[in-house]
Amino acid sequence: MDTHRYIVCYEVYLDGHAFWWGHLALRLDEGDPMLLQPQALLDHVCAIAAKRHDVAAAQVRLKMISSL
Repeated sequence: MDTHRYIVCYEVYLDGHAFWWGHLALRLDEGDPMLLQPQALLDHVCAIAAKRHDVAAAQVRLKMISSL
């Protein structure tokens, strides 16, 4: 089964200032519905980053997404 791999760079903003930054890797299997819904993929990535830092997903700013 084919997979799609991504590397993501993000910042977390608090009170209008970048407070944390990080990277995460994501793997989606062929056929995953998010591959057909770009906004769902972006929302999913923000949710993962937000959970890591215990903040709201709206506080996450994606800086870069690259396919590997």
